[in-house]
Amino acid sequence: MIKKHHQRFNERVYIMKLNNGMEVHLLPKDEPYYTTYVELSLPYGALSLDYIYNDKLYQTPPGTAHFMEHKIFAMPDGDAFLKFSNLGVDANAMTSYHQTSYVFSATDNVLPALTHLLDMLDTPHFTDENVEQEKLIIEEELKMYLDDPHSKMQNKLMENMYHSHTLKHDIGGTVESIQAIDKEMLMDVYQHFYNPSERLLIISGHIDLKALKSFFKAYDSNSKLKHKPKIILPKESRTLVKKSEVVYDDIQVEKLMIGIKLDPIGRFGKELVKREMVMTMCLNMLLGSSSKMYEQLLNQKLINQSFYVNTTFERKAENIVIFAESKKIQKLKNILINYLTKDAYDDLNEEDFIRYKKVYLGQFIFALNHLETKTYLYGKYIHLKSSLFDVIDMMNSVTYDEILTALKRIQKRKMSVLMYKKAKS
Repeated sequence: MIKKHHQRFNERVYIMKLNNGMEVHLLPKDEPYYTTYVELSLPYGALSLDYIYNDKLYQTPPGTAHFMEHKIFAMPDGDAFLKFSNLGVDANAMTSYHQTSYVFSATDNVLPALTHLLDMLDTPHFTDENVEQEKLIIEEELKMYLDDPHSKMQNKLMENMYHSHTLKHDIGGTVESIQAIDKEMLMDVYQHFYNPSERLLIISGHIDLKALKSFFKAYDSNSKLKHKPKIILPKESRTLVKKSEVVYDDIQVEKLMIGIKLDPIGRFGKELVKREMVMTMCLNMLLGSSSKMYEQLLNQKLINQSFYVNTTFERKAENIVIFAESKKIQKLKNILINYLTKDAYDDLNEEDFIRYKKVYLGQFIFALNHLETKTYLYGKYIHLKSSLFDVIDMMNSVTYDEILTALKRIQKRKMSVLMYKKAKS
């Protein structure tokens, strides 16, 4: 067991690298923390559609990672959720673009729940019958989700921005795409991505180090994966599919989405983390809830509380999405585009940036007091070839010139505008 002490953050981390390839990171917190939070994650997500394993190309349809996340809870003796519930443990799972995570939190029965979690991951149970049953469940889930105007907008905007990149597909796939999933495909994915050597296990909060060390010594084996899967992403054009589209729908308030497709620069890993961080800081200063522009738009009743700006930075695809509900979406669209490409430079200055950076850093560090947030971010950054504590230093190192460089990446010709208007009667 390796011990690391991050003195500036008063954080101790214990790392175990098992013979089977799995990494275990323990982040103990003393009282008043009485809860233990556990996350087991894999670098396999919605973007991992095509991949090479042992020189063979495998192709899977959109929604496979999300489907797999559901099916892992199927065990020969029933649904794994039931046993978690009987242990008094709150369990869940989630699929993002680049990872799948299985989580639980507990104040008691931590080791039995951990045993059950690993049993669940180690016991794939795919049959023709349960795969077909799952399709029906996910179909209903997708129909409800895709019936929501906001979800429809998000998916349509991605389709209007991306020609080939897998980011154009919804994480859950479509009712049509999941029909191609079968038990053989799931078993391939399981063997290639769910092997212990692909797993990262993080345990934070109330921890018995001695008991966990003994637990993992008994669990360990030599079943290390011989090959690693290599995810293949299609080459993406720098142009947009559509620059603008108006959709008429049965809605109460008209909606606007502006997607800004950023040219990919730099590498994956720490560089990508830094790029997203800088862009997020830049956009928060310009359009965040404390910004001058946000206040103006609110006072002019051009936006309401639903307004948001979101960044997505993935391998070979980076974008910004702005969403608003408004009674004057055409006017709002013109203001936002003009602001981000011209007037925003007048609202930035180095003095405000230095003050904002301190607030941003303080808010980030404060958020780490929440076990769930801390555990998720710790794992996320490891999968992005970085570390949570490096990221804090990275924030501190951001310069005003980097903020200006980020703003210059926002170009009018890279903006795709989607408007949802009330259906004509």
